[in-house]
Formats: sequence, C-alpha cells, structure tokens
Amino acid sequence: MNIPNTASRAQIGLVRLMSTVMPGPFARVGAASFLKPRRLPQRELWTGAFDGSARHEVTVDTLTVPAWARGEGPTVFLIHGWERDHRAMGGFVRPLLAAGFRVVAPDLPAHGEAEGVYAPLPLLARAISALSRVFGQPQAVIAHSVGGAMSVLAAESYGLRPGRMILLGTPIGAANYAMAQGQSRGLAPASLGRMLEMISAELKEPLSRFRVDQGLRAVDAPGLLIHDKHDRIVPLADATANARLSGWTLVSVDTGGHNKMLGSDAVISHAVEFLKTG
Repeated sequence: MNIPNTASRAQIGLVRLMSTVMPGPFARVGAASFLKPRRLPQRELWTGAFDGSARHEVTVDTLTVPAWARGEGPTVFLIHGWERDHRAMGGFVRPLLAAGFRVVAPDLPAHGEAEGVYAPLPLLARAISALSRVFGQPQAVIAHSVGGAMSVLAAESYGLRPGRMILLGTPIGAANYAMAQGQSRGLAPASLGRMLEMISAELKEPLSRFRVDQGLRAVDAPGLLIHDKHDRIVPLADATANARLSGWTLVSVDTGGHNKMLGSDAVISHAVEFLKTG
C-alpha cells in the first residue's frame, strides 16, 4: 500500500474513502511516512554551490552523518527539511560566503548520503546539535520546515547554542505537520487520529511534546521567521503563532510555496541581511 506524497484529486478522494473504511492500515502507512523518509531524487538547482567544500562526518547514535563545509569566518549551519538533503540549501551558499561567513550543510539521518532508515524527531535534533562538536557553536542557523522545528528542539534540549536563528516555513509543532502531511495525502479523520497515536507510541512520548512555539522560549538568541503566505504545507498561521510567542520578526513572502521559497532571492537576501546586522 502506498500513499503518494503529491496526489491528484482522484487519488486523494480514493485514499479518503478507503481510509474511512480501513482507518488502521492507512494510519500505519501515514505514521511510517512520518518516521521513514523516502530518498527522493534531488535536483541540483545551484550548480557548484558546494564545489570546494570539505566533507566531514559526525557520528550520531552509531550513524554517520556527513556535512559539507566551505569558506572562512563565523559559521552558519544550513539545515534542510524533510526528504531533502544539503543541496536544497545551496542558494544560500554563495551569498553567505560573499558576506564573510563559513557554511556547514549536513545531510540529516536517513536523508541524502547520511546513514539510517528511520528519522525520529529527537534523532534529527541530536544530529543538528552534534555538528557543534566538530564545527563549534554556530554564529547562526538557517533551517527549513522540519529542519527548523528540529533546530529549535536541538536548542531546547540538546545543547545547540546559535548566536542567531532563521526559520523558513517552519511549523508550529510536529503534530500539526504530521496532520498536514496526512491530509495532503487524503487520510480520513479516523485514520489521522490513529496515525498520531502510532507516531507518539514510536517516539515513546506524545507528539504534542514537540512544539516549536513553546521551544522558542528556550532559544536565547535573536531570530527571524520567513514564511510564504501561500504555503499549502505549513500555513502562515503557524509562523504567526511562532512569532507571537517568541517575539521574533515575521517576514511573509510570495515565492510560490513551501519549497520554492528556498530559491527566492528575496528570502535569501532577508536572511543574509539579518545575519550581517548581528
């Protein structure tokens, strides 16, 4: 049984009907898709962005996590989102190098060239924090989507201490993101509820514990939130709530969606200028 990630209306309708009749099996598929990322083909949108980078390796829970470092100066961690890899953040590389920063971009566990099959949220957060063992605490973190949520968790619970943080298209919490992911694939309400229970059981703590808006209170650093106003995966309301509780500035942009914002000159410019003023 496979639930497509980007489904047509007909597929969504079929999944909704079948998951209403058989909520359990579809809930299991939904939970697995939240814990086990697919290694999708990645487009090289910024050819040569990582040319000349030094490849490093960090060990996290016996897994090897690679990271690419380039440049000299204060370090900026570039953290990709779900089912992406370091190349997704390539648009930030040259502007950051030109501004005098060093960039470090990992492939998180079970993504890209990193080892692992499953990617439970705490593992991703520990991997982000573990980068500081090799590169030191970063001057800044720029993170997208789930990568942003796990960067907050890394700062909240695993010792990451960035000087500044920029979150791009980041959800208010893991439960919200899981629900949005399930809904986008057509899961019926009965399946969605069971899916959340299964994910919580696998993580051995409630999924509601992983909340960005609450975790931001533990981040002792200035921050910036950038969010596409038409994001269909993580609604702008999530960023508004994150901004309200953190006191961070929210910049809403019109770039074409959740992932397209990573290729926006406006987004990249906002991020680099925020770091240059620090």
